[in-house]
Amino acid sequence: MRTSRLVPALAAGAILVATTGPVMAQDAPAVEGLGTTTGSLTVLGLEAGDLLSLELLSDAGVANIDEAAGARSAAAQISALVLDTAVTEALSVPLFAVESTGEPKEASQEVELPANPVLSGSALPLSLSALVDAEGARSALGAALADLDVLGGILGLQGVDLDLGSEALVSDSAASRGVTIQDLEVLDLESLLAGLGIPLTDLPLDTLLGVLDGLGLLDQLPVDLTDVSVDGVLDIVDGLLDKATPLVAQVDTLTGQIGQLQTAVSGLTGGGGQTCTSVLTPIGGLLGGLGGTVTQLCTDVTSTVASLTSQVTSLQGTLTTVRATLDPILDQLRDLLSGADGVLGLLGGTSLLSVDGLDVEVLTQATDDVATSVADVTATLGSVQVGALPTLGALDLGAGLAQVDALLGQVETAVGGILGQVAPSLSDLVSVSTLQEETSVVEEAGKVLASADFTGLVVEVQPVLAELESLLAGLGGAGSLGDTLDGLGLPVPTSGATEILALNQSLAGVTGGLPLLGGLAALDQPLSLQVASIGQQSAFAAGAVPAAPGAPGAPGAPGQTPGSPTLPRT
Repeated sequence: MRTSRLVPALAAGAILVATTGPVMAQDAPAVEGLGTTTGSLTVLGLEAGDLLSLELLSDAGVANIDEAAGARSAAAQISALVLDTAVTEALSVPLFAVESTGEPKEASQEVELPANPVLSGSALPLSLSALVDAEGARSALGAALADLDVLGGILGLQGVDLDLGSEALVSDSAASRGVTIQDLEVLDLESLLAGLGIPLTDLPLDTLLGVLDGLGLLDQLPVDLTDVSVDGVLDIVDGLLDKATPLVAQVDTLTGQIGQLQTAVSGLTGGGGQTCTSVLTPIGGLLGGLGGTVTQLCTDVTSTVASLTSQVTSLQGTLTTVRATLDPILDQLRDLLSGADGVLGLLGGTSLLSVDGLDVEVLTQATDDVATSVADVTATLGSVQVGALPTLGALDLGAGLAQVDALLGQVETAVGGILGQVAPSLSDLVSVSTLQEETSVVEEAGKVLASADFTGLVVEVQPVLAELESLLAGLGGAGSLGDTLDGLGLPVPTSGATEILALNQSLAGVTGGLPLLGGLAALDQPLSLQVASIGQQSAFAAGAVPAAPGAPGAPGAPGQTPGSPTLPRT
């Protein structure tokens, strides 16, 4: 993270608390000023009306030496996970915290996210520290998370690193919250549609190809076309189906005939109380090549069995020949429609929106003068991409709102065009906003206040109940890709969005049978994802105020020291 604007005292002292000065004693020097710093961060927030809510990696930090605001103290705390759903018991990871009113306090642990239907991630290392000494109060927190998956891929990221610090010194008050989020994948297409109750296999092939084209993935299909187009792929599929369909029917017929003849042979040779007539009569249509009536054939059973066996052998040879022609065609269709690089394979592994990296530092520093105080947000998005379309370029908050708005307009237009291929009513399903910040430095009641708020990314999935009901009614059945595969005797893949499908089933009793996003629509609430929400404030008032005599009191739980500033709500 960038720390060039961070005051040296914070950079050196907020983390390495064990190397700072001695605990304040009776002969401590008079302070130059008094201050307080508070801050909070939530890496991921998810809200879905009354159906579910999630907060992941919510921190709070405070440093205070202004005894008018409370006891001199420093504290840091983090809540790794708080999850509530309408159909499961609430899940949370116990709050992890340290506080000091004097000597250095440090703590670290590794947290495992509990099993739950909403998200998964790797082990979570946490490190906290706090200190109060003659120079002031400091608290710091470091954390990391890897391989996060939310709602089956509606949101995923490869890594998060947090570097957070707060201090209130005799010279100023300052805080820095640094967040790096790597490879952020938002709105996995398969998971998003599953949340609407739409399995990919319920859609027609031309719709899926239109979506694939919108994502910029059409040319990755295993087809031999110089200029790939939806119509071109459909022509190839239609040509293969024209060849495969009669062969599949012939295979079915031959297989049925062979089965009937083998059953007859078994009946004639196995006894079981059956008469020759009862065995041969049901297959009278297949006996023409043997000559004679059923009665005549039953006169010499041994000869009839030999003839039936010979006929089975002949039909099996024909079946082998037909299979030799059919199987390569089915292999092409399987690869094209449901293979790893086929229509379903490509759609199942693609996110509508991805960001190469979100890098944020929020800095507040309050001194005795507004002119020398700072409230600053430095934030960049790496390459922003919709599907596999050309990247929309990097984004720097310093570039101004015009660039941000232009990029968001391109993102929403591209995403809307892709979802509109499924149904025109879905073209406005998703809205995206990013890099929102607000900063201020003011003087109030004799104090300088430096404040900064930031949200890295907000994605909302809007309610679509009325349109969804009519859309779902027309899905599946004849004409769907699943129906085509089944008719060819090819396996119909199960959805990769198992977490959302399971959650849909669990919510059925709450939402009247509607899927996750249908349930939201019934409650008239969007699904909202917020990434990297940060808020902090530093306050400082100049003036020589004598330090409190005597040793500091015993530390308490963060936010519970009598009279101490309240930790930010997370």
